Amino acid sequence: MGRSAELAEVRRAACGAGLIVAGPAGVGKTRLLDEVACDVRLRATSAMSDIPLGVMTPFLPKVEPSPLAMLHAARFALRGRVVVVDDVHLLDDASAGLLHMLVQHREAVVVATLRSGERAPEPVVALWKDELLPRIELAPLGPAEVTEVLETVLGGVVDGGAAGRLWTASAGNMLLLREMHLAARWVSHDGVWSLDGALPLSPRLVELVEAHLAAVPDEERRVLELLAFGEPLDLAASEALDGLVTVSDDGLRLAHPLYGEVLRAQCPPLRKRNHQRYLAEVLDDPLRVAVLRLDSDSADDPALLLKAAHLACATGGVVLAERLARAAWSVGGGVDAALLLAQVLVFTDRPEEAEDVFAMVATDDDPVELRAIRATNIDWGLGRGEEAAAMVDMELAQAVLLYDAGKYDEARALLVGDEPEVAAVRAMIDVVQGRYVPPFPVIQARPDVPLAAEMTLLAEVFVHALHGDLRKAESLAAEAHRNRAEWPTMRTTWAVARASLATSAGRLEHARRLLREARPARPFAQLCVRAYVEALLGNDARSLLDEAERQAPEGQRPQRYGLWLARIWAGGVSPFEAVADVRAHGELAAEALLLHEAVRLGHADRALERLRELAATTTGLLVPVYAAHADALVRNDSDALMEVAARFEEAGMMLLAAEATAESGNRALFGRLVSMCEGARTPALALMSAPALTRREREIAVLAARGLMNKEIASTLVISVRTVDNHLSNAYAKLGITTRGELALALMDDSG
Repeated sequence: MGRSAELAEVRRAACGAGLIVAGPAGVGKTRLLDEVACDVRLRATSAMSDIPLGVMTPFLPKVEPSPLAMLHAARFALRGRVVVVDDVHLLDDASAGLLHMLVQHREAVVVATLRSGERAPEPVVALWKDELLPRIELAPLGPAEVTEVLETVLGGVVDGGAAGRLWTASAGNMLLLREMHLAARWVSHDGVWSLDGALPLSPRLVELVEAHLAAVPDEERRVLELLAFGEPLDLAASEALDGLVTVSDDGLRLAHPLYGEVLRAQCPPLRKRNHQRYLAEVLDDPLRVAVLRLDSDSADDPALLLKAAHLACATGGVVLAERLARAAWSVGGGVDAALLLAQVLVFTDRPEEAEDVFAMVATDDDPVELRAIRATNIDWGLGRGEEAAAMVDMELAQAVLLYDAGKYDEARALLVGDEPEVAAVRAMIDVVQGRYVPPFPVIQARPDVPLAAEMTLLAEVFVHALHGDLRKAESLAAEAHRNRAEWPTMRTTWAVARASLATSAGRLEHARRLLREARPARPFAQLCVRAYVEALLGNDARSLLDEAERQAPEGQRPQRYGLWLARIWAGGVSPFEAVADVRAHGELAAEALLLHEAVRLGHADRALERLRELAATTTGLLVPVYAAHADALVRNDSDALMEVAARFEEAGMMLLAAEATAESGNRALFGRLVSMCEGARTPALALMSAPALTRREREIAVLAARGLMNKEIASTLVISVRTVDNHLSNAYAKLGITTRGELALALMDDSG
């Protein structure tokens, strides 16, 4: 896995002069050379390194002649052969000299592994220094390759957070990764594998690490233990620690994450506390000092704990922030500690606990952002919108609640001034109403409300996405998702947001993977996107839609167009019903998007006039493209459709680009674009897939393949059931099938 380039290079070398493959222990050097077809495979060991020609024993005469005669015998035996040597740095001098002679005179092909950082015999060093053989460094596997390995072994999707933890802990080392995988407790949820609890240290894993630490003197062991509890540290490293530590710009660090895991696990409790208390005295980083104080049962300074909790919030470490905030409150941190704890509880999806804490300590003098967070928690988290509205008297918080209820003009009337916070809410209203003009305002983080920045970032991504700047929205969401590894609730939120954006881009399998990883406490948004994705893939998603309908919360009006997308594609609801709903609420950006869904489903003639109006009166980046798409279809203009496809591709919306290309009839470009859409099966794509069907036949066949009954199809398309029967019969005849169950396969096969 993940070694295709290196494997190709090794196999080429086996047909040439040879190669030296260097790398740290456990990185996979030997496994790589197992793939090389060879005549002779030798393994050098430290036990034989002092025996002349010890590794060459199978090729030496049984009667012991002179050393020179043995050398000649081994040379003759290996001449003209492909020789693989594992751990070439452990060769004795005579064997190393023989190997050098074979390579120098091109008498044999030599492919060998070398452990980086180890002292090797001079003849071996000369192989690459004198350029007799090329040398490559086999690097540890990256995050994507580690994920691929784990998914192959487990036979299913692996949660991104779990894969990231294993990659970080193993540093991409295959030997360590294998041991950690075998010791881990894996559980499967909805087909996604995740870790149950902390990464355990198996006895074999501890033995592997301790083998590297065994020769370290006691005083140097203390240095390693201090690093395990407090790295990076400004300490000096002796030669005894070579290979165990690294020097970076911020100080001394352990060379591998697992060294710290083992050192912490093996350290006796009393010595552990002594190390932690010593480090707490000498370090000046409040967050590290506070954690050391907590871990050593010496945390008694509420100011330090509270400051550290704020720092943890700033880095997304809300689990640690909760621990620090609770500790600060317990040792006299007072209202400030309680209010921070309440914020953390809100943003970890525990609204009841959060409101309990707020109720104990909140006052009318709290910052406006904090009162807004409490009101939002009561509104969204507890579903008590009227209570939330009654408890806030500041205009900004009231505007947010009115915006959430879909009362956009009332919300706008309350937004006075040009402060960034006001401008952000105004930007959300503007984008919904189709009059947003970038840029999104820059809001400085508030130290007393550290988690409010998360809401700002979610708002910014929403604005970019609805405005049509998909690439900017995806970039922000991807970065946020990566940085929330220690914040499960927000990691899930960002996974759903990224899945929605990936769906817009046509990366349906990627979206499906993100959705399978996410396990939100309130799954409404996830269910809407899942239903939409599955329907675009040609699957029956009505059960997902039904569940989304049951989970639909009060409020959150601006995000409801996601439910309409699911209803249209998974439930067969008319897109014009959706259009009428959002238009009645003044949601012009959603109206343009939903009108384009009608265009995609074959109703360009009905959508064109209104799309032209919206293109002329709103600021959405893609609305003019939607209108151009409808116009090109109505005029049946292939060149115009190709131009529309190019504009969609430029915007990053590959599925829409592929659909417009299919409608243009350009098969060559269609093949390139549809290959990026990860299995999408929509009516427009089907036009190119099965040209024998008419547009209406294809439209009805696709809906039937999704599982809709004839009566449902008739209702969706506003035609009679008899018309559906006739068109479906014609489609069966043209496709050479006789049952509804064969439709999906026939449509898929025809696209090939």
